Amino acid sequence: MKTYYYFNRLILSALFLLISCQTLPPPIEGEAICDAVAERGHLNILDINVLFLRKDMDKRFGYIADFAAENDVDVILLQEIVGGPVFETENSAKDLRRILRKKHGLYYNISTALEFGETNVAWGANVILSRCAIKSAKVEPLPFVERLLKQNEIATKAIGLNRNVQMARLEIPERGEINVFNTHLCARCDIDGRAKQLEALLKFVNNLETNMPGGKPSVLGGDFNFDLFDNQGAEKFLWEKIIDNGFIDAYAEFVIKNSGGQETLDTLCENEDNADEHCTVGVSKLNGSNARRVDYIYTKSPAAIRAARVVFNTLVNEGEPTVSDHAGVFISLDLP
Repeated sequence: MKTYYYFNRLILSALFLLISCQTLPPPIEGEAICDAVAERGHLNILDINVLFLRKDMDKRFGYIADFAAENDVDVILLQEIVGGPVFETENSAKDLRRILRKKHGLYYNISTALEFGETNVAWGANVILSRCAIKSAKVEPLPFVERLLKQNEIATKAIGLNRNVQMARLEIPERGEINVFNTHLCARCDIDGRAKQLEALLKFVNNLETNMPGGKPSVLGGDFNFDLFDNQGAEKFLWEKIIDNGFIDAYAEFVIKNSGGQETLDTLCENEDNADEHCTVGVSKLNGSNARRVDYIYTKSPAAIRAARVVFNTLVNEGEPTVSDHAGVFISLDLP
């Protein structure tokens, strides 16, 4: 399975070099309005890297749709969404959106931010699905960096993939507007490359927030591909950059606060050889060991976190289905 997985990664990496990433505003489709959010006073958000492979995609998306229905998920942040003849779909996020509607009667607006690929062959994207109205959407390309692949345990330069950060400005009835950001930073790139991407991401966030006065909450989620413990903590400074920018790590904040002193930041997925309920990779039947926490949802006050958990971490919670090679992060955010 692992050989097949990485072979496909290599082939698609070559394919996705064909075109530069999108810089035009992402299209917005749908007319859903989230009246229920105003009534309950909190916004429920799920972040998940859904894995680009076509294998069992509809089945895996069915599990995500079931979770969204059971937990009143208002916003879904998606990475590794795909489309084109190679993947036999126009847009895999639209497939999920269709399943949500047909299976559970849930309507979502969609904003797709193309990252790389050729529209007539195969492409990848970040996507935001929202039951709340999307008033506007923007996308910012992140610096292009090369990926590192290993041959006989020796790191070698390989072609890179374009990455971006997208924003959707949501309108919450009776509650005002909120900025939601979604991203997927480079995988298997060096630390400096990921740091450059994060710097550009935070600049984009800060510029937009400057133009949105009034202390509105902000949400930043995605697959950041850095872990606090990996490589002896060499990338923890990237996490700290986000915190220094005024965000909180919503999952960590909630778990630590409600653990009765049993958890700290240094106990959340601390051992790559022993996955726990906090890990978001290395906990699925679709990948191997080397457990890490690389998927995050960050929030900026005045919003408070009322619930947070990692979901779809199959190897830790056997009762949960496998939907990807990543687990998802779910939070519930109180709105002022």
